[in-house]
Amino acid sequence: MVRRGPRLALLVLLSGLLAPAPSARRPSLPEDPPLLPPAGGPRFEGDFEARLRTAPADRHVQALLDLGDQVDVALLSERLRAAGRDKRARRQAVVGALERVAQRQQALLQPLVARLLADRSLVRVDRVAIVNRLVVEGTAAGVLALASRPEVARVLPEWTSFPGAGGGEPAQAPALGERFRSWAVDAVGASPLWAEGLDGRGVVVAALDTGVDGGHEQLRGRRLPGARGWFDPEGGSSDPYDLHGHGTSVLSQAVGGGVPERVVGIAPGARWAAGLANWNNQYSRVRMTLAADWVLRAARPDVLVNAWSHDEGACPGFDLPFLRAWRAAEIFVVFPAGNAGPSPRSGEAPAQLPGAFAVGGLARTGEPLRASSRGPSACGDQLFPALAAPAADLPFAFPAGERAYLAGDGTSLAAAVVAGGAALLLQAAPELGPAELEEILRESARDVPPEGPDATTGAGALDLTQALSLARGRGRSVRQRDRAVGLEP
Repeated sequence: MVRRGPRLALLVLLSGLLAPAPSARRPSLPEDPPLLPPAGGPRFEGDFEARLRTAPADRHVQALLDLGDQVDVALLSERLRAAGRDKRARRQAVVGALERVAQRQQALLQPLVARLLADRSLVRVDRVAIVNRLVVEGTAAGVLALASRPEVARVLPEWTSFPGAGGGEPAQAPALGERFRSWAVDAVGASPLWAEGLDGRGVVVAALDTGVDGGHEQLRGRRLPGARGWFDPEGGSSDPYDLHGHGTSVLSQAVGGGVPERVVGIAPGARWAAGLANWNNQYSRVRMTLAADWVLRAARPDVLVNAWSHDEGACPGFDLPFLRAWRAAEIFVVFPAGNAGPSPRSGEAPAQLPGAFAVGGLARTGEPLRASSRGPSACGDQLFPALAAPAADLPFAFPAGERAYLAGDGTSLAAAVVAGGAALLLQAAPELGPAELEEILRESARDVPPEGPDATTGAGALDLTQALSLARGRGRSVRQRDRAVGLEP
């Protein structure tokens, strides 16, 4: 069991809707956001209620209590676009709506929560807004008392998996010497963008993983300050660390830079943030909930690389609300397809979920990486993977010293390459939303045989040179639209 000290995490309102620029052509939005219909079904997941009622009185358990009012973020996003809100206003509005709904209903439970904390029936309560949820730890009696309230719609147990982090481990090779350059940089066409001054400057890339070595030469000096740049739901540390290595390898692949003789990352000018969601490389519902909420409300990145997976079924619904909220808040989210190939239908969760942008792997020859997971998706008719990127023989930073490196394989690295590429495109066209960026990446991808989209490499190989041309064109269209509704002078 995870050990934590007593703490009550208070819900902090950030901001609601931005005041719109004057324009008679923009319809107003209702103050109350749209809510999802009641989920229905049993209140407790599986046999959790029975387990609670038979648990020893002195044993602490962890539980997640979802309240009845849940924002329909997809519908809210549609309404914001229809009302002519720009990207920044849409992000603020989505986060503000989630926070208002959560605060309003969670406040009804506050007197009971305070009593349960006072008598030690509960020892920790975290209030989150990405899902209207309380994450609690305490006795079974304390959990049952809170679960009995009418505001509570669903009660879920903590669940963990091992190993749980993403798209498998990067297969590691010995160190690389004093000078090297990742072949991925030229393979995806990043060099011409760098020559134009596009290095990710002004863009924030976040990662949920095993942590990060913030002192490594590839990463130091570009972390967002304070609580925006690092989150540790396990130990509450203020300084980034990575006891495993996966998180450091992935983040360096996306944004590593600043060392001309050792070129690793695709967006070396981007700033970064990291959350220790997969402590000890292990997925946890509790940690992922807290980390997902931190991404949405504190880190507020432009790009999020989720280089993790777990084995809670092929299409588990637990992570889906996070994905929907991130996308509605204008965050481009990328997952690795997995390393369970080459068999068909070998995709991992949650990369197969509807709306997930999954990346397969390519070998140095340009052919599909044998281990890269294949589609079709078990969770719907979306193209899986969405596209492919370099995933073999890639150098990456390793947390064994500020100049420690390894090289390896894995679709986690491919996802990070795409995350870095997205940062370059967003620097050139910051108006682009996640759906627009995903469409651009698919349309501009270089075909990988066999001809046409397929279940091995999706739309094809990442091609940033072609993507940049499309991004600039779409960006101009968005700016023209914004001027038409009075969002720009």
